[in-house]
Order: sequence, then C-alpha cells, then structure tokens
Amino acid sequence: MLSLLMVALPLLFAALAPLLRKREQALFSLLPLAGVCLCLLSGATLLFPERDLYSFYIGPNLVLATDATNSFFLQVTSGLFLAVAIHAFFWLPTAQKHSTYRAQGIRIMHRYLFVMFLLAFVSMMNLSILAAHFGLMWVAIEATTLASAPLILFYCTEGALEAMWKYLLICSLGIGLALFGILLLAYAGKVSPNPPASLSFADLIAAGTVFHPVWYKLAFVFCLAGFGTKMGLAPFHTWLPDAHSEAPAPISALLSGALLNCCLLAIIRVLRLAPEVVLPLCKTLLAVLGTLSVLVAAFLIIRQRDFKRMLAYSSIEHMGLCALLLCYCQEVLHTHVVAHSITKMMLFLLAGNILVGFNTTSVRSVTALFTCMPRTGILWLFGLFAICGTPPSPLFVTEFILIANMPPLLSFLILVLLLIIFAGMSATFISMTTGTPLSACAERESALADADAERLTIVPGAAALTILTLGFIAISWMKDLL
Repeated sequence: MLSLLMVALPLLFAALAPLLRKREQALFSLLPLAGVCLCLLSGATLLFPERDLYSFYIGPNLVLATDATNSFFLQVTSGLFLAVAIHAFFWLPTAQKHSTYRAQGIRIMHRYLFVMFLLAFVSMMNLSILAAHFGLMWVAIEATTLASAPLILFYCTEGALEAMWKYLLICSLGIGLALFGILLLAYAGKVSPNPPASLSFADLIAAGTVFHPVWYKLAFVFCLAGFGTKMGLAPFHTWLPDAHSEAPAPISALLSGALLNCCLLAIIRVLRLAPEVVLPLCKTLLAVLGTLSVLVAAFLIIRQRDFKRMLAYSSIEHMGLCALLLCYCQEVLHTHVVAHSITKMMLFLLAGNILVGFNTTSVRSVTALFTCMPRTGILWLFGLFAICGTPPSPLFVTEFILIANMPPLLSFLILVLLLIIFAGMSATFISMTTGTPLSACAERESALADADAERLTIVPGAAALTILTLGFIAISWMKDLL
C-alpha cells in the first residue's frame, strides 16, 4: 500500500495548489514538503524491505511493487525531486522578479499551475517506476509526457510553444511504437510453451516464460525504438534539445536527471526477459544506438552556441553511455545513472541562475562569471569537469571501466568522441567564466541581489559536495571492478 501512497501523495498536494494560489509562500512550500514525504517513503523501502508493505493489488493482479531494480531508481527520483523542490522554492519568486520576459510583455505561467503540473509529473514518474505490469508502465510513461508538456511552456514564448508540441508529438509517436512492442511481447509469451497469465512482472517470472525468439526480437526492436525515443537515444532524440533548453531550469533538471532514467528502466525490464538465443542481438542493437548517441552528441556539442542546448546534447551522450554500459558493464550502470543525474541537475539549475543574471542562453553574451556571479561561476566550472568524467568525478570511474570492457575498436572510437566532447564543452565553459566583464555586467550583478544569488547556489553547492563524495568512494573500489 505504501507504493500507492508514493503515487497518490503528490497528486493530493497538486490538488491543494489551486486553493493556495493567492498565498504564494504556502504554495511554494508544497514542493519541498512533498519532496520530504517522498524521500521518507522511498527510504523506507531500504530500511524496511518487506515487499508486501509496498505492493498494491487490484483483485489477484499485482499492480505496484518495489524490487531490487526499481528501488534504486525510486531513490534517485525522490532525491532529485527534493533537491529541485528546495531550489524551486527560492527560484520561483526570483524568476518572477528578475526575468526580462515580463519586461518584454511575455506572459509567464501562473505559479500555482507550475506547482500543480510539477507534482503531477513527479507522481507519474513514480508510477512508471513502481508499475509491476508492462501495460501500466506504458500508461505511466505516456502520462509523464502529458504532465510535463505544459511545464515546458512556463515561459510562454514561440520557442517554448514549438518545443512543447515537438515533445508531445515525437514522444507520443515513440510511446505508440512501445505499445506495439508490448503487444508483440504479449504474443511472444502466448505462443511459448508456458504462457503467462498476464504481463505482470510476477506472472512472467512465475511462469518461467520462454518467449518465442522471432516475436521477441520484433517486440524488443519496437520497445527499444519507443522507450528509446523518450530516453533520448539517437536517432530518436530530436525533441530533447528543444524541450530541455526551453523549459525552466527546475524542469530541465528533472527531465534530464529523472525522466530519462524512467525510460531506461523500461528498456531494462524488457531486456531482462530476453531469451538467451536473442540476448546478443538485443545488446548489439543497444550498442549501436548508444554509440550513435555519443557520436551525434559529440558532433553537435562542438557547434553549440546555446549553453542549455549544450547540456541537453550532453544528456543524449550520457544516455548513449548508459546503453553501452547495459551491454558491456552493468556492474557500474547504477553508479553512472546517479552520478549523471546529480551532475546534470546541478548544471541545469546553474544554467537557470545564469539566465536570471544575464537574461540570455547565448554563450557569446555570457562572460566573466567569476566576476559577475562568482559562486555560480565556480560551480559551473566544477560541473564541466564532473560531467566530462574528470577525476575525482564518479563518471570518470564508470567511463574508464566501460572503455576497458568494450571491444578495442569501439573503445578507441568512444574515447575519441569523449575527448571531442570535453574539448567542445571546455571551450564554452571557460569562455563563459573568464574574460573581461561586459559593459552591462555591473547592471546585471546589481539586478540580481546578493541574497537571491546566494539562495540560488545552495542546492547546486550541495550537489557538488555529493558528487565529490561519490567520486572518492567510486575511485576507492575502482580496482575491484577492473
């Protein structure tokens, strides 16, 4: 029943948002309050691992449950949401006060709608993670699209509107392919010697289903294309740079740090049902899409002049690396996921700070961050080394182990692409943090009050300390994995 509470509680808080629309302080408090509650509930799955406490049935069918796989993703999602919620508590009034969009006559989404949709979005992500049935998991992932699409339109600009529709159309098409894949998966089980009673994970395991190889291959191809679209794997990634760059900073952080992980979990669920005879083919497909994602990201990152779009392409790169880890080194996949999620959350929140301070996402218009926004500038440069896998970042450990376990030619290719990405991002980040302040820098610095700047670096600073801690821990047991 506790799993049902993890889904229902954010929806309950979302229902309270319209009632508090005239009391903004109480309205904004709903977010960290919901975050604390979800962290406590998800943490209980570790302290009290009795599965029955977190199972929910409709009749005889298991609908929601925790297991060794989804419990980890639940912790990551809950932790990220709490961090984003605390940041949003300070960011929402700051964005309203300092944003030039208002001066330009561009309408900003009402804060109660933002809070309501954000809580619904988190609820649907929890549902997709806790779903114990392929059908329900598909419904939940599609629901995340519907709940998060309005959030991309926080700044009601033409670019945001285009990004929202692109996100809706491409991801809905992808999820449609995933639905067809699930139907093929059901048929592959039906024609097997031991057909399962349903597509619940428990029934599939209990029946010991050996899926028909041919039908399973087709099912996996469609599921990979469908869930891979939402995960941001190339060549299905085209929605991601627009959505992540146009969305406000807290939403970009959740889209990159949490939502992509939910779709990765869906692919893991399907892959673990693969018959032994087709498992090599499935992993080869993952390796191809993973390599292509890193290749596309490397090519586009070095050409980027928008720092939020650059971070979006970095997400495509790391989802590609997750696909490769799923093929060659699953032992460090979870480490990579949590390190990428925390680091990318930090960078997107910092990108939001820069947008508030400089009123632009253009790389050419941002300079001398060390002078104009020193706390943000230091953390921004730290984020560069963390996301590019520079020691002591935990991503250094996962990428090193991945390269060590891949075939030689593929290892060389991935290493070259990672160096290109590092060079491209370094040039951009260094140009933004150093140099001579622009003439308007003093005005921008004074416009963003010191108190606002201080509050907006609390969560990114805590994230940086977490990354350092995880990095030293990962390096300490690195030799055991090689």
